[in-house]
Amino acid sequence: MFKMPNNCFTMIAICLLLIGCSQEVPTENEVLVVEPPTGWNLKHQTAEGLDYSLTTDSEGNSLLMFSKWPPPSKPDEIPSLVQKLADGFLDKAKTSTEFSLVDERYEIEQFAGDQCRGSYAMFQLEIANTNTVQVIFMMSVDGQVWNGQFTGPPERWIEALKLLMTIKKKS
Repeated sequence: MFKMPNNCFTMIAICLLLIGCSQEVPTENEVLVVEPPTGWNLKHQTAEGLDYSLTTDSEGNSLLMFSKWPPPSKPDEIPSLVQKLADGFLDKAKTSTEFSLVDERYEIEQFAGDQCRGSYAMFQLEIANTNTVQVIFMMSVDGQVWNGQFTGPPERWIEALKLLMTIKKKS
């Protein structure tokens, strides 16, 4: 069973949160409908600026988290924003003592659901001799831009991506 070291989780999460997650509390019309798959635990909080986090406790420990991106960003800026975040992560990752990059190359990929569309960059990492992916993503839900990250086994990213594509604005 893979268990990611807590300090590595923390370092990655803090790095990405410092790069750009919003500290604003969302209004009621900015709340999202997030339906986690079986085995995932959802937390929705705003006091710390992290709006949504999902974790798994079973084999393949994973973290998916995302927050509202501060205005005035627009949905059409998402690919270039993801590029900047990915470049920033790559610079920090090259000097990390907590994990190693398997490959420094990455591509900006697209995803879309009924009410959600976005872009992501995925990095292959090795943490404690375990294959792990670090994914940086941004998405637009009803015109509002959100920023987030995923850390965990590659097969759990597939589940997380499916979840992201089902997110919609609360009506």
